Amino acid sequence: MVNHLSKHIPMNDHKKIPLLGFGTAELKGPSAEKGVAYAIKQGYRLIDTSPSYGNENEVGKGIHSAINDQVTREDLFVSTKIEQEDMSFAGVKKSVEESLNRLKLDYIDLLLIHSPADSDDVNIDMWKGMEAVCNTGKVKSIGVSNFTRKELEPLLNSATIKPTINQVKLAPGDVDWDTKEISENENIIIMAYSPLKKGQLNHSVIQNLADKYEKLAQQIALRWTIELNTIPTPRSGNEDHIQSNSDVFDFTLTDEEVQMINKIG
Repeated sequence: MVNHLSKHIPMNDHKKIPLLGFGTAELKGPSAEKGVAYAIKQGYRLIDTSPSYGNENEVGKGIHSAINDQVTREDLFVSTKIEQEDMSFAGVKKSVEESLNRLKLDYIDLLLIHSPADSDDVNIDMWKGMEAVCNTGKVKSIGVSNFTRKELEPLLNSATIKPTINQVKLAPGDVDWDTKEISENENIIIMAYSPLKKGQLNHSVIQNLADKYEKLAQQIALRWTIELNTIPTPRSGNEDHIQSNSDVFDFTLTDEEVQMINKIG
């Protein structure tokens, strides 16, 4: 399983990102630290956090406690974000320094704008700050989160460095297909947060596929997300769930089955 979790896909900046991530939203204190450490030991290599989660200190501790002879910092891909209070050119630099200090890391693999501002001018100014920190080497890749076509198009028209990732909410029955389309057309990879929408996991299509493949409904949903060429980042503080969420590489869904899940409303 570790071999599968170590698989990467290329981004448009010629760097690579793991195919499955570990989300940390809502994980607090010791549960965040332990969850991250356990996930890394189970083979996860992409760890996603944010200042707004209030857990960068604990995520950093979990990362460092898991690094050993078998797992190096270079094996890991750590993403964090810029929040509303730092939505400016100067704010980006300040936020990066603060995140690096909390995480106790020398660099961040992926920096995202957590949510777009109401103003395109603010988004563009912030993006110039993202490009600047990327050029320092303290941030390896940059991207956005929760950007729809409306916010993406003006940003793309002025960007020197194209976003590598657009992190959006994506789960069975909850997909913004237009955002997915423009992102993919621009060679921007979709990273899916909240990929396990509980209400839809009981849907008969998913339950029938779970029976067919002898898998959990959650595993069917995550496999579907991967089949859409998106990167799921499920979150959990439960060790059994962390492990089972990674057990999605020993089967594939047919095109017809993917379409069946696509149609869940």
